[in-house]
Amino acid sequence: YLHVQFDVQNNATFFYYSFCFSLRSFYCFNMDEKKALFKYSALCSKSEHCEYDIREKMHRTDLTPEQQQRIISFLRKEKYIDDVRYAAVFVRDKLQFNGWGEQKIRFELHRRQIDNEAISKAFDEVDNALFSQKLLKAMQAKMRSAHDADPYKLRAQLMRFGASKGFSFEQISAVVDEVMKTIDIDND
Repeated sequence: YLHVQFDVQNNATFFYYSFCFSLRSFYCFNMDEKKALFKYSALCSKSEHCEYDIREKMHRTDLTPEQQQRIISFLRKEKYIDDVRYAAVFVRDKLQFNGWGEQKIRFELHRRQIDNEAISKAFDEVDNALFSQKLLKAMQAKMRSAHDADPYKLRAQLMRFGASKGFSFEQISAVVDEVMKTIDIDND
Protein backbone atom coordinates (compact mmCIF):
# COMPACT_ATOMS: atom_id res chain seq x y z
CA TYR A 1 0.00 0.00 0.00
CA LEU A 2 1.04 3.54 -0.71
CA HIS A 3 0.53 6.07 2.08
CA VAL A 4 -0.87 9.26 0.51
CA GLN A 5 -1.67 12.52 2.34
CA PHE A 6 -3.71 15.41 0.96
CA ASP A 7 -4.91 18.84 2.07
CA VAL A 8 -8.55 19.46 1.20
CA GLN A 9 -10.24 22.86 1.58
CA ASN A 10 -13.88 22.66 2.56
CA ASN A 11 -15.88 25.79 3.48
CA ALA A 12 -12.74 27.75 4.39
CA THR A 13 -11.77 25.10 6.93
CA PHE A 14 -8.73 22.96 6.34
CA PHE A 15 -8.91 19.29 7.11
CA TYR A 16 -5.93 17.07 6.94
CA TYR A 17 -6.80 13.60 5.76
CA SER A 18 -4.54 10.64 5.75
CA PHE A 19 -5.61 7.62 3.74
CA CYS A 20 -4.05 4.37 2.82
CA PHE A 21 -4.87 3.45 -0.76
CA SER A 22 -3.83 0.56 -2.82
CA LEU A 23 -1.78 2.04 -5.66
CA ARG A 24 -3.84 0.48 -8.41
CA SER A 25 -7.23 1.63 -7.10
CA PHE A 26 -6.03 5.17 -6.40
CA TYR A 27 -4.97 5.99 -9.95
CA CYS A 28 -8.25 4.89 -11.55
CA PHE A 29 -10.03 8.03 -10.22
CA ASN A 30 -10.05 11.42 -11.95
CA MET A 31 -9.74 14.63 -9.94
CA ASP A 32 -13.48 15.12 -9.27
CA GLU A 33 -13.75 11.53 -8.20
CA LYS A 34 -10.79 11.95 -5.86
CA LYS A 35 -12.42 14.93 -4.18
CA ALA A 36 -15.67 13.01 -3.85
CA LEU A 37 -13.80 9.96 -2.60
CA PHE A 38 -12.09 12.02 0.11
CA LYS A 39 -15.39 13.65 1.03
CA TYR A 40 -17.31 10.38 1.37
CA SER A 41 -14.51 8.47 3.04
CA ALA A 42 -14.17 11.29 5.60
CA LEU A 43 -17.93 11.22 6.12
CA CYS A 44 -17.92 7.45 6.63
CA SER A 45 -14.97 7.61 8.98
CA LYS A 46 -16.83 10.08 11.25
CA SER A 47 -20.02 8.04 11.59
CA GLU A 48 -21.63 4.87 10.30
CA HIS A 49 -23.37 5.11 6.94
CA CYS A 50 -24.90 2.48 4.72
CA GLU A 51 -24.55 2.30 0.96
CA TYR A 52 -28.07 3.70 0.52
CA ASP A 53 -27.21 6.84 2.53
CA ILE A 54 -24.05 7.47 0.51
CA ARG A 55 -25.84 6.88 -2.79
CA GLU A 56 -28.55 9.35 -1.79
CA LYS A 57 -25.88 11.96 -1.07
CA MET A 58 -24.12 11.19 -4.36
CA HIS A 59 -27.30 11.71 -6.38
CA ARG A 60 -27.11 15.39 -5.46
CA THR A 61 -23.68 15.69 -7.08
CA ASP A 62 -22.65 15.77 -10.73
CA LEU A 63 -20.89 12.39 -10.56
CA THR A 64 -21.83 9.89 -13.26
CA PRO A 65 -23.31 6.53 -12.22
CA GLU A 66 -20.02 4.84 -13.15
CA GLN A 67 -18.04 7.21 -10.95
CA GLN A 68 -20.51 6.70 -8.12
CA GLN A 69 -20.18 2.93 -8.44
CA ARG A 70 -16.37 3.11 -8.38
CA ILE A 71 -16.47 5.23 -5.23
CA ILE A 72 -18.97 2.89 -3.55
CA SER A 73 -16.85 -0.11 -4.50
CA PHE A 74 -13.76 1.52 -3.06
CA LEU A 75 -15.57 2.46 0.17
CA ARG A 76 -16.81 -1.12 0.54
CA LYS A 77 -13.38 -2.61 -0.22
CA GLU A 78 -11.65 -0.37 2.32
CA LYS A 79 -14.42 -1.11 4.90
CA TYR A 80 -15.68 2.46 5.14
CA ILE A 81 -19.12 1.03 4.34
CA ASP A 82 -20.25 -2.20 5.96
CA ASP A 83 -23.97 -2.91 6.08
CA VAL A 84 -23.67 -5.54 8.82
CA ARG A 85 -21.80 -3.11 11.07
CA TYR A 86 -24.24 -0.32 10.14
CA ALA A 87 -27.27 -2.49 10.97
CA ALA A 88 -25.82 -3.44 14.38
CA VAL A 89 -25.16 0.20 15.29
CA PHE A 90 -28.55 1.30 13.94
CA VAL A 91 -30.44 -1.31 16.00
CA ARG A 92 -28.61 -0.38 19.23
CA ASP A 93 -29.04 3.36 18.67
CA LYS A 94 -32.72 3.29 17.76
CA LEU A 95 -33.53 1.01 20.66
CA GLN A 96 -31.49 2.93 23.21
CA PHE A 97 -32.06 6.54 22.17
CA ASN A 98 -35.37 6.52 20.27
CA GLY A 99 -37.09 3.66 22.08
CA TRP A 100 -38.17 2.02 18.83
CA GLY A 101 -39.47 -1.52 18.65
CA GLU A 102 -38.23 -4.33 16.44
CA GLN A 103 -40.83 -3.82 13.71
CA LYS A 104 -40.08 -0.14 13.22
CA ILE A 105 -36.32 -0.76 13.22
CA ARG A 106 -36.68 -3.60 10.69
CA PHE A 107 -38.85 -1.42 8.46
CA GLU A 108 -36.33 1.41 8.52
CA LEU A 109 -33.43 -0.93 7.74
CA HIS A 110 -35.38 -2.42 4.83
CA ARG A 111 -36.10 1.09 3.59
CA ARG A 112 -32.35 1.69 3.59
CA GLN A 113 -31.91 -1.49 1.51
CA ILE A 114 -30.06 -3.50 4.15
CA ASP A 115 -30.34 -7.23 3.42
CA ASN A 116 -32.23 -9.58 5.74
CA GLU A 117 -29.11 -11.47 6.77
CA ALA A 118 -27.45 -8.30 8.09
CA ILE A 119 -30.65 -7.32 9.90
CA SER A 120 -30.91 -10.74 11.52
CA LYS A 121 -27.30 -10.59 12.69
CA ALA A 122 -27.92 -7.16 14.19
CA PHE A 123 -30.97 -8.35 16.13
CA ASP A 124 -29.12 -11.45 17.33
CA GLU A 125 -26.70 -9.15 19.18
CA VAL A 126 -29.50 -7.44 21.12
CA ASP A 127 -31.17 -8.95 24.17
CA ASN A 128 -34.94 -9.18 23.62
CA ALA A 129 -35.56 -8.18 27.24
CA LEU A 130 -34.26 -4.70 26.40
CA PHE A 131 -37.21 -4.18 24.04
CA SER A 132 -39.68 -4.99 26.83
CA GLN A 133 -37.83 -2.75 29.28
CA LYS A 134 -37.86 0.18 26.85
CA LEU A 135 -41.54 -0.35 26.11
CA LEU A 136 -42.38 -0.53 29.81
CA LYS A 137 -40.56 2.75 30.52
CA ALA A 138 -42.26 4.43 27.56
CA MET A 139 -45.69 3.16 28.67
CA GLN A 140 -45.15 4.38 32.22
CA ALA A 141 -44.19 7.81 30.91
CA LYS A 142 -47.23 7.81 28.64
CA MET A 143 -49.43 6.89 31.62
CA ARG A 144 -48.27 9.99 33.48
CA SER A 145 -49.36 12.19 30.57
CA ALA A 146 -52.63 10.34 29.89
CA HIS A 147 -55.70 12.15 31.14
CA ASP A 148 -58.35 9.55 30.35
CA ALA A 149 -60.01 7.99 33.38
CA ASP A 150 -61.83 5.32 31.38
CA PRO A 151 -59.63 2.18 31.54
CA TYR A 152 -60.81 0.95 28.12
CA LYS A 153 -59.91 4.21 26.39
CA LEU A 154 -56.64 4.34 28.29
CA ARG A 155 -55.80 0.78 27.24
CA ALA A 156 -56.57 1.61 23.59
CA GLN A 157 -54.44 4.74 23.81
CA LEU A 158 -51.52 2.75 25.21
CA MET A 159 -51.92 0.05 22.56
CA ARG A 160 -51.82 2.67 19.77
CA PHE A 161 -48.79 4.30 21.38
CA GLY A 162 -46.91 0.98 21.53
CA ALA A 163 -47.80 0.20 17.92
CA SER A 164 -46.55 3.62 16.78
CA LYS A 165 -43.21 2.85 18.45
CA GLY A 166 -42.93 -0.35 16.39
CA PHE A 167 -43.46 -3.03 19.01
CA SER A 168 -45.27 -6.30 18.36
CA PHE A 169 -48.84 -6.84 19.56
CA GLU A 170 -47.69 -9.53 21.98
CA GLN A 171 -45.11 -7.24 23.59
CA ILE A 172 -47.55 -4.33 23.76
CA SER A 173 -50.33 -6.45 25.22
CA ALA A 174 -48.10 -7.92 27.94
CA VAL A 175 -46.74 -4.52 28.97
CA VAL A 176 -50.14 -2.82 28.86
CA ASP A 177 -51.55 -5.56 31.09
CA GLU A 178 -48.70 -4.98 33.55
CA VAL A 179 -49.19 -1.21 33.49
CA MET A 180 -52.98 -1.51 33.85
CA LYS A 181 -52.48 -3.72 36.93
CA THR A 182 -50.59 -0.87 38.60
CA ILE A 183 -53.58 1.39 37.93
CA ASP A 184 -55.93 -1.14 39.47
CA ILE A 185 -53.67 -1.39 42.52
CA ASP A 186 -53.47 2.40 42.82
CA ASN A 187 -57.26 2.73 42.56
CA ASP A 188 -57.92 0.10 45.26
